[in-house]
Amino acid sequence: MSNSEKSLIPINKFMTRKIKSIQGIASVIEAAKMMYENHIPSLIVKEGEKIAGIVSHVDIAIALTVYGKKPESNIRDIMSSPVISVKSDSSILNAIELMLERKIHELPVIDNEKIQGIISASDLITLLSMLTEKQFHEVFRIHLSE
Repeated sequence: MSNSEKSLIPINKFMTRKIKSIQGIASVIEAAKMMYENHIPSLIVKEGEKIAGIVSHVDIAIALTVYGKKPESNIRDIMSSPVISVKSDSSILNAIELMLERKIHELPVIDNEKIQGIISASDLITLLSMLTEKQFHEVFRIHLSE
């Protein structure tokens, strides 16, 4: 699969559309519980209706263990902000490059300040599983030669 072919694959074909969000005033423990109960690795953090940030289970673990945050702390105190995102008409290649460059595992898909979905490292693994062996080798040959 060439770079031009990968650039034609739209994100909206592989993103997860079922998104959970939490208000920034919510506690770290509330966010962790919501992620656990919904089997999801991250939440969009909102202030009212506006997207303010994103928080992952890794952010929570680091905040509690490394930085000594209390479980009662507001989630806004540990969220990543501003949100790194892509638009729904972006390509899979753009998403992969951005995720690698910024070392992130979840990438919100936002159009006109409204969340459309999220693309995750797991979604990209699913996409890779759909490649033929020849396409798979081509993707990695291109990546390793750069």
